[in-house]
Amino acid sequence: MISVAVRGYGIVIWDEEQGWRTFSASESMSAVLASRVEMALSGLQVDTEDDVAGALLSLPDAHLLARSCEHGPGGCDDEIGLN
Repeated sequence: MISVAVRGYGIVIWDEEQGWRTFSASESMSAVLASRVEMALSGLQVDTEDDVAGALLSLPDAHLLARSCEHGPGGCDDEIGLN
């Protein structure tokens, strides 16, 4: 699972089972965010979670909130630049 915040629009969550979904303060912002996500993911061959993460993080003002992994708490800090 990947959670990405897009400043001014809301949050995008992606997981293999449900695909992507958006959460915003208003329906209009959710619609705009959904359109941006659709464009970022259009034509993308979803082979790995890394592909999806790269596409979502390519959105302007997008920042990684969380990403599921096999490590314990703090185990991915080096990978996402927290150390």
